[in-house]
Amino acid sequence: MKKLNILIITMIISIISAFGQVQEYECNAPAPEEKAFLTLCDNSVYIFGFRLDWKDIYAERIISNGLYEHHNDTIVLNDQVNGYQMLVKKDKNNDISVVKGWCFMENLKLNFKESHSYNKTNYDSTYYTLDSEHSLEDLMNEREMYRNQTTLRGFQPGAYEEAKDSDNKLIINADGTYQSYMTAGTWKREGNLITFFDNCLGEAFTAFIEEGYIVVKHRFYYSKNERLQFFSK
Repeated sequence: MKKLNILIITMIISIISAFGQVQEYECNAPAPEEKAFLTLCDNSVYIFGFRLDWKDIYAERIISNGLYEHHNDTIVLNDQVNGYQMLVKKDKNNDISVVKGWCFMENLKLNFKESHSYNKTNYDSTYYTLDSEHSLEDLMNEREMYRNQTTLRGFQPGAYEEAKDSDNKLIINADGTYQSYMTAGTWKREGNLITFFDNCLGEAFTAFIEEGYIVVKHRFYYSKNERLQFFSK
């Protein structure tokens, strides 16, 4: 009987440890029908992005994810790919205000939505887990390869977009500045690598230069490896 009780207790502990807890925050975004969301997981992983939930359409675009740490009521969000830090502050109502983030996040306040559990053993989804160290290392190596390439591919400033006349253009100006739907700042080319610096955060995302298009390698309102094509006016 004693062995049976130990076995049952062990099974219960195993089941409980397979699940984690998540806190969800969200607020209205500039685009209609969209919500900005921040997810804080109990394994110190955070996800920040946009969520579209309209009629029968549901989609998420992750802008930043990485590890977070608490400093009293301030939470430091450490982006895992580009290394920038965002600061948010939790108030007495458990809502979160952005102290430092992308320029579009200025004065952004995310309201506490809900707390729920998730299955830690479900590795089919990267939603609650960091990208693997292997894939991140591959990205870093790929960036260095493009940065050090001496045979330069054709590139010209202008409007880059997923499809002609889309609402989500990335405008790269000849004077070293850029702007898009959600961000603005400066850019720098090294080899066949372009680094974009958000005016508030510094280095924010990168893109690889290919013939006639660029490949966005970090998710800023684009999917990973999104190909943005140059369209002449």
